[in-house]
Amino acid sequence: MSEFICRVVTKQKIYKERATPTDMRIILKKGFQKNLVSLAKKGLTWRGLAKKLELSEGYIRNELLKEKTTLAEETYKKLCEIAKKDYKNLVIKRLDENWGKSKGGKNSGSFREPRILVKKTSKELAELVGIILGDGNIWCKNGGYYYTRIGGDLVKDREYLINYVKPLFEKLFKKQMHILEQKKELSLSIGNKDIVHTLKHFGLKEGSKIKNNVKIPPWIFYSKEYIESCIRGLIDTDGSVCSITGRNYPYIWFSCNVPNLRNSFDRAMKMLGIKTSRWNIRKDRTPDIYIGSKEMINKYIKTISFKNSRHLTKIRKYAPVV
Repeated sequence: MSEFICRVVTKQKIYKERATPTDMRIILKKGFQKNLVSLAKKGLTWRGLAKKLELSEGYIRNELLKEKTTLAEETYKKLCEIAKKDYKNLVIKRLDENWGKSKGGKNSGSFREPRILVKKTSKELAELVGIILGDGNIWCKNGGYYYTRIGGDLVKDREYLINYVKPLFEKLFKKQMHILEQKKELSLSIGNKDIVHTLKHFGLKEGSKIKNNVKIPPWIFYSKEYIESCIRGLIDTDGSVCSITGRNYPYIWFSCNVPNLRNSFDRAMKMLGIKTSRWNIRKDRTPDIYIGSKEMINKYIKTISFKNSRHLTKIRKYAPVV
């Protein structure tokens, strides 16, 4: 079984960046990259600036503003346009796509071939995949932008994200995630090329989950423990526990508008022997999937359970449900 899983995982192609003209990097005099970003942000929210630059807020604030990475030429031009400033006299160097290799071979610079940081499949990795499929994303963009983000409610998911998801992620990747609190949302994020590549290697896709029509990766279906862990990650992030009028116990819900993810979720639940049903709230909306029988809810609690306290608190009022 393990050999088969290994073949499934290693069959995927190793991602290698292909340089384009927009891969040129711009280096400004020290302090002026921060100055340019600050000027461009003036009068805008971080979200507004992120939208104009087509980058994440976290990447702009934690990487570009703090000058931890150089500017992609395309981003530099957009910043100058937004700030209405000409910084060409402050450019001290322009680096082409081969600058990393010339400085130190394949493993240096932003354009080196990425590494796979996690070598084996595991229950922990399966759960993290479920968490990211539920309420996370990975992104990569030419110019050195590689980000992994997991989000949730600022209050209700706080304990789960900080005390469970963050340690789980850091145990797997040996890298520290950043915590960002904004209005009603709490996000865990990290900018790292190797992490994005590793997650892609294990079946996740970069960008929009809806456009990519994502699904539970095939390797997870070759172990019951992997399926249980992945489903727990999905429900803890993108599921809910709520009562129904006329019932004295709560249902477990999973709302999802991604066809492949819904289908692979159904497949996983069937393999675990947990029956689900559909709830048509509106004709113009995709039906929600829910576990409604006491027997199946008890089976879910016993075999999968929850790690998110917002769900645990509700279910414990009725557990055992019968």
